[in-house]
Amino acid sequence: MLNMKTRQYSGLVTTSLEQDITLTLEQMDRLRGLQERQMTSLCRTECYVDTELMQMEERTPRYSSERFPERDKLQKRLFDIETERRKHGVFYEDRLQGLQKKLLSLMQKHKQLDV
Repeated sequence: MLNMKTRQYSGLVTTSLEQDITLTLEQMDRLRGLQERQMTSLCRTECYVDTELMQMEERTPRYSSERFPERDKLQKRLFDIETERRKHGVFYEDRLQGLQKKLLSLMQKHKQLDV
């Protein structure tokens, strides 16, 4: 009788761990999707700004001594995009590393229950 209750409890714990593992894997997938969408958006914005900058350079006289505030604005925007890309990359790596640690821990617990 006691052995049967132990098996039932072990089965519940195993099921709970499997659900946690599944949830963690889904979180990792969602995080990867979010990262991909953010990087795609930043890339599109960067391409747009680069195009504007190139078009502006074509209109600018070759040896002009004047500074163009619009050009400076676009170059600053490119710098801001790169900064944002780095920030997202660091955030993504931190979150992914945390989820990977959680997944390893859950898998180790699951393995211990199977033994």
